[in-house]
Amino acid sequence: MAANPVGTAPDWWHDDIVSRTAALAVAAALLTGTGVVAATSGTVAIVEERADRGQDAQVAETVPPPSTPYRLPVDASAGPGWNPTHSSYPATDIFLPCGADVVSPVHGTVTHVRRVDSWDPAVDDPATRGGRSVAIVGVDGVRYYFAHFRSVDAAIVVGVTVEPGRLLGSLGDSGRTSACHLHFGISPNCSIEEWWVRRGVVWPAPYLDDWRVGRQTSPASAVREWAVRYPDACDDPSVIGAA
Repeated sequence: MAANPVGTAPDWWHDDIVSRTAALAVAAALLTGTGVVAATSGTVAIVEERADRGQDAQVAETVPPPSTPYRLPVDASAGPGWNPTHSSYPATDIFLPCGADVVSPVHGTVTHVRRVDSWDPAVDDPATRGGRSVAIVGVDGVRYYFAHFRSVDAAIVVGVTVEPGRLLGSLGDSGRTSACHLHFGISPNCSIEEWWVRRGVVWPAPYLDDWRVGRQTSPASAVREWAVRYPDACDDPSVIGAA
């Protein structure tokens, strides 16, 4: 690696600042409730609607394309296993012993946290099948969903920005499951609190396979393509046959 001139920051430092700037912009839009997050061609844009001089106007603030490293959401050295498929819909179950650390695979912002396991087998509400769970919207515009925690770390709350490797909680068996594992789903973010898209719509296993060996393959394009194919999915679970 070539040395940087004296008095200049190394390249990785600039990449990290860009990623953090993008994450903070995403957090601002989510926390204020005034904007939506859009990811186009690697660019994260915060689009805010406001009334200006009696007319509705859109103001777009564009953050430079983020450079986010991808990593497994668990410790690769612990030898996690997963299957290439999942029952009923695209997702992946990652297997490690109960209590294993679950970490963020990307730079992003926490958008969902459920600390209480309210799943009732007599009711089997799909919205609570994940038990204790967390969702992150990465600076790549992709939503990452993690379910069946034993516990969620106290510092993980909605609006917090995270980086790859940030502890989210411990792997467990909360919700509808018979064994400790991490449910991992990839999807576009929805503006409403829903479960049918969040649980997963793009197969994660190929990305996990690549991240395990250090290949930085992004699911962003696949997620954008899915969102274009199913524009009404966030509002209507029947669009994708969810149950």
